[in-house]
Amino acid sequence: MSGWRKMPRRARVGALAAIGAALAAACATVVPTVTSQEWQTRAAPLSRGVIREEGGKRIQVRYPIFGPPTNFEQWPTYAYGGPEYFPPRKGEMPKNVKGDPKKGHALIKDSAKGPCTACHVIPDATVWPAGNVGPDLRAFGARGLPDELVYQIVFDPRVLYGETTPMAPFGASGMWTPEEIVHVVAYLQSLKGNPPGQPEKVTDDPHWDPRTRPVVRPAYGDHLDITANPGLGFAHDLAVPLWTRAGPKGQSCASCHGPIGAPDAQRPLGVIGSMVGVGARYPKWMAQYRRMMSVEDFLAVHAPETTGHELPTQGDANLAMSILVRMQSNGMPYAMDLNDPNVQAAIRRGEQTFNRRVGQRGQACANCHTERGGGGKFLGGRFLADVEKDAMVNHPYWRTAWQRVIDIRMRMQWCMTPLRANMLPGDAPEYADLETFLIAKQTQRGDRVLVPRVSH
Repeated sequence: MSGWRKMPRRARVGALAAIGAALAAACATVVPTVTSQEWQTRAAPLSRGVIREEGGKRIQVRYPIFGPPTNFEQWPTYAYGGPEYFPPRKGEMPKNVKGDPKKGHALIKDSAKGPCTACHVIPDATVWPAGNVGPDLRAFGARGLPDELVYQIVFDPRVLYGETTPMAPFGASGMWTPEEIVHVVAYLQSLKGNPPGQPEKVTDDPHWDPRTRPVVRPAYGDHLDITANPGLGFAHDLAVPLWTRAGPKGQSCASCHGPIGAPDAQRPLGVIGSMVGVGARYPKWMAQYRRMMSVEDFLAVHAPETTGHELPTQGDANLAMSILVRMQSNGMPYAMDLNDPNVQAAIRRGEQTFNRRVGQRGQACANCHTERGGGGKFLGGRFLADVEKDAMVNHPYWRTAWQRVIDIRMRMQWCMTPLRANMLPGDAPEYADLETFLIAKQTQRGDRVLVPRVSH
């Protein structure tokens, strides 16, 4: 202490300030997030994924465009605190089953069983379109691999290739029976190539082979042309009048945030001065709710509290208002607060979710959207985005395949169907953390906002 007392008063004050700043940085509060079990959903009914009993069978109610309301509650989802996917398993090839290549060929093409052709090319011109996430199989049998090894590749490839393999454990998960895998092995071993050892050419059409298929990025024209983008008409008809309409509490959005001004090139529905740049900063940590929130999440709680208007997440009014708010940031780079400790914690949680295996298929976002997975390759006819290179979140947008506006949560929920996993409600905190992870990548790269775009 004698040295401390000899220091000039100004130096002691400076030293204390430095110590205080260091302690504050070291003790920055990271508030535990809520989970989907704790969060009281404000989502629209179809977005909630409610499980109910119907005809003596438990089903999960989903959007009709997702297919039948199948229930996969026995398999892991993105929910925090839920079970992890089972560890790799060794399989034992049945000795009393004779493999039938014809049956194996049919299984590989069966959409209800895979299909394997979404990731692999086989010598069959009727497969359209094939993918190349996995290796070309047209000369697979020429490799001379033992049947038992091929059986294990199909049964559970993680035993051989580790947890990063994008291939699902078809046998270990029960999607295929041991007998079915024997038939698939027989078919694969029959593929010797033509000439032997070389992939067989089955058509001259370059689009059939994903190695020669061009990556087609449709030209939709001006995304912000209200006469060409149905998403703009959707937002114009719902959100613009709602902005100035007083709710049950006597207030409107315009009461606090100002009117909608004249349009410009980036904001064809009109400029709202107080909202310019706001959408680019989401998702945000909301301390009062102890979670990250997207624009859509916040609208669902903020509107009832201030105006009395109900804007349930993934409801039409919420989607339309989200477009109006987000488009105020069009052309601006994403600017999420990456220095907030709670945002940093959410990014880590989102990254874990991105790599989490879910559903009976036991596959993760990373299996499709990284360079080590399917990023930059074809899954069937779909060209997969790479999280390190591509802007995966510019939502909501108008999806031509479904002829409707969708947000990033609906895209996440839709992925759960082919993975044979139950979806979470559209406003689940787990989805917000996953979105935070994705937007963090876009913030770091300087990707720019474009809402609503048009995409297939």
